[in-house]
Amino acid sequence: MKLVPTRRTDYGIRALIVLARRPGTHSKASEIGAEMEIPTGFLQQVLQELQRARLVTSRSGPQGGYSLARDPATITIREIVEALEGPIELQECALRGGPCHWEQVCALHWVWSGAQRALKESLESATLARVAADDASLVSGTAVIPQDSHRRH
Repeated sequence: MKLVPTRRTDYGIRALIVLARRPGTHSKASEIGAEMEIPTGFLQQVLQELQRARLVTSRSGPQGGYSLARDPATITIREIVEALEGPIELQECALRGGPCHWEQVCALHWVWSGAQRALKESLESATLARVAADDASLVSGTAVIPQDSHRRH
């Protein structure tokens, strides 16, 4: 089972990392796209969704562009994911398609709902500021790579 962000969320987080690095300034979508290797057309759609969610603001004109709507320490990863993907909620039974002997809940419900709750709590406790700081330490070569990194192998 893959548990990774969609391309939309991936691009949104990358764009927000760039904006977190540039507090008080405005960045054009083309600049963000070039820095993070994101197609500008798709990035503009993602930035519009983030703007609707009030995570970024935009200003037009030669000095315009996008900036964070608030301090990155107050923006959670859960907010970003839900702005781009919708609420993190079970929409169907974990044992879909099989025989279900319970009218209200399946036998796997407590496991799956617990995993969902843990994911929500983890995304809620992670901030854009922390992710941007982690990115900066990776760029500078000072990050400690965790033993469970999929890229270590």
